[in-house]
Amino acid sequence: MEQVNNAESTVTAIEKVEEVKTESPKPAKKKMSKKRKKELIFVAILLAYPVIQFLLTWIFVNSYSIILAFENVSLEGKVTFAGLKNFIDIFKQFDINYGGGIDLGNGTRLSYNLMIVINSFAYGIITIFISLPLALICSYFLSKKMPLANVFRVIFFLPNIISVVALVYAFKMQTVDSSAGLIYHFLSALGMKVNIDTWPNTTLIVLVYCIWAGLGYNVLLLSGAIGRIPNELFESAQMDGASSFKQFTKIMIPMVWPTVVTLVVLGLTSILTLYLQPVLFDLNNNETIAGTIFNGVSGSGSKTMYPYYAAFGLLFSFVLAPAILYIRKVISRKYSDTDC
Repeated sequence: MEQVNNAESTVTAIEKVEEVKTESPKPAKKKMSKKRKKELIFVAILLAYPVIQFLLTWIFVNSYSIILAFENVSLEGKVTFAGLKNFIDIFKQFDINYGGGIDLGNGTRLSYNLMIVINSFAYGIITIFISLPLALICSYFLSKKMPLANVFRVIFFLPNIISVVALVYAFKMQTVDSSAGLIYHFLSALGMKVNIDTWPNTTLIVLVYCIWAGLGYNVLLLSGAIGRIPNELFESAQMDGASSFKQFTKIMIPMVWPTVVTLVVLGLTSILTLYLQPVLFDLNNNETIAGTIFNGVSGSGSKTMYPYYAAFGLLFSFVLAPAILYIRKVISRKYSDTDC
């Protein structure tokens, strides 16, 4: 009997505890303060514009471009499904027998699309292997507190302050204008004639401009990165007898490597994005991938060509974008253990 009574009392106690739990009031939710609400509204307003811009100018435009690459637009504006026709037409342009290509002289010809690819890759290669090393060297010597270092920084950066349109026309006038070009007359006196009628001379002129105009931008970024390197590292290396070359290769380059990687990626993306300078120079056969798309869709009656150039951009983006990301991943591993 005592065991039964104990069991009943235990059950009764459990039931009372459960009743207390069910009857206990739930904790009241904390009310959001007016100040917090205002902060959230303010943040939402600030984020609204970039989010809308991203959705409209990136998601919507690029999504429609992908769809357009597989369509065909008639003169009447009728849109039909074209499948891979636009991509096939692009590959046909790599054949010199299709569309004629360009004349290189001596009976040789180059397909139009191959010329575009060569031009585009040339700008990227020049940026990485000529402009960037020159910027590294200039930034290193400027960091040594040489006389008038800040003045030289301003001189290097001046081409990036002046309008690109004005700068291109000034450079073009000096290099290819036979009536006013100082560089033109100087080269002519040396027996070097600037020929603007044939390829690759037309591309070389733009390449020289890109090296000159892009040097200051790279110097500015690299100078800022070098300025964050502790001077004690250079002083210690100098006391140990390290030459300037060793300080440049063993200290400076590893410490600014993240900035170098960024500039390399920007140089590679210029293969797909550079168009303004070649368009402004307006020389024969100096088109790039982006410049070809720009010229193709900006002319009269160009709506029928929208699908072709949408496929043109999609094809090269599909090939080059993964390659650029892979190159960035590979070169980022070098000096990955270096910390400034």
